Amino acid sequence: MSAPKLEAIFGAPLVCNQYDLADALRRENEARILREDSGLDSDEEDVELEDPVEVPLHAPPLPAPLASSTTSALTGLAKKNHKKRERQRTKRRESTVAAMNSPTPPVPAPHVLEKAAASTSINVAYSANSFRATKQCWVGPTKPFEHPLLAHAADAEFLKQHMPYFDWDGIESHVLVDCHGRSIGLLVGVPEMFADVIEAASDACRAAREKMLFPASAYIHRRASGPGFPTSTRGFGFGTGRQTVGNYKACSRTNEAAMGELLANDAVNRAATFPIPAFQAVCWNIFSDYHATKQTLLNQNPGLHRTFERSPFAAVTANLGPFSVSPPHTDGANKADGMCLITALGRFNADKGAHLVLWDYNFIIRFPAGCSAFIPSAVVTHSNTPIADDEERFSLVQYSAGALLRWVDNGFKSDLTWMASATPADLARREENRKARCAAALKKFSLWKDVKVKNFSGRGRVEVWDQGDIADFNDLTEEEDSDVEEPPRKKRRM
Repeated sequence: MSAPKLEAIFGAPLVCNQYDLADALRRENEARILREDSGLDSDEEDVELEDPVEVPLHAPPLPAPLASSTTSALTGLAKKNHKKRERQRTKRRESTVAAMNSPTPPVPAPHVLEKAAASTSINVAYSANSFRATKQCWVGPTKPFEHPLLAHAADAEFLKQHMPYFDWDGIESHVLVDCHGRSIGLLVGVPEMFADVIEAASDACRAAREKMLFPASAYIHRRASGPGFPTSTRGFGFGTGRQTVGNYKACSRTNEAAMGELLANDAVNRAATFPIPAFQAVCWNIFSDYHATKQTLLNQNPGLHRTFERSPFAAVTANLGPFSVSPPHTDGANKADGMCLITALGRFNADKGAHLVLWDYNFIIRFPAGCSAFIPSAVVTHSNTPIADDEERFSLVQYSAGALLRWVDNGFKSDLTWMASATPADLARREENRKARCAAALKKFSLWKDVKVKNFSGRGRVEVWDQGDIADFNDLTEEEDSDVEEPPRKKRRM
């Protein structure tokens, strides 16, 4: 169909001739690569870091479970069984928190592996070989994927007709699988009985925004489209000129208190941590990296702010709406071979708007409230489609900055500090470690056939990394034609 006919049907795309987004992001990407390769801190972070905390701060207490409205109506055996189930839930909850606070990454529970193996895959016409990262492989670029339909990013109906569309019901869970069988995304659905939790979490986000104070400039940033939306971040990171890892700084004490209250809300906790077990089962290598880094830094400095007790991510940003919709972008400061977790909340018609668009994958997904998605946001351009004026959408985004893992790898030093005392032998070892890290990048993404047989850690594989100023994720040494993991054959006795 020709361009004039498309415009006659769908209308001409809205294009701002005074600002070239692709050119701006391309120049930003070149500056990032130069800073990364020069050993300078990344300027990607939108939030300022606090000064180093000397007095340890105590983690907020685990929120109490939501009171059940049916408890008082139960009598006799039914009431006794209800109390027994509540005790069992509390015990499991405490056990999970203890495991997540351990330095050793907890392995997925058997029932979680069963659920992951029972999930269905969605084949994506894409190869993880095409993922892009800076030469050091800690963070991703900000250069957007040059998709021919970027001008129609705000038109959900147009995209649904011109891109593969997945009409997700938001209940079942699915794994996005590339053409080599790697798990490059995860959609985690929620049961219908979760509706009250989603509504309560959405109410908590709205209440938090009403308590916070923001300047007009807080609504306009590169991750906001339309009228924009304010954000609030809690957790810790590294960069923005600081010499050590520090907490993300709130705009004011009022906003900090409101954010703490939001994260302590039980419904918000449940919505934000419900997808984590699936992350363990499907993306174990990435999960274990994040967990080990977070616990190492928390043990070294108890003054760092926690987000959720049951989350391996170092930070969470609450997009406080009411119009939390993002244009096509990458979150280049996140770990290049990692994932971030996006949880959608609010009240909107998921058939009409708020779709998740993964431009590198050429894929658009219906993304209802309460559902979550794990995507490699540092290397995949993503966006949302707009919602109606009378609707509202919030989101919780959990992530770990690539600079945190680099800080730990440097022996708890910045690149500049490490370089200042490095010997030629140190530099040689650093280069070998870089090559090994790059070579192992693809192995972070589990094979779907491993997930199907509950082999969450994955079998041994060898990857080849094509080096350069912009490196590609390459896996040139393994043929993966089979979709089923075959058990080893038993040897016959002679």
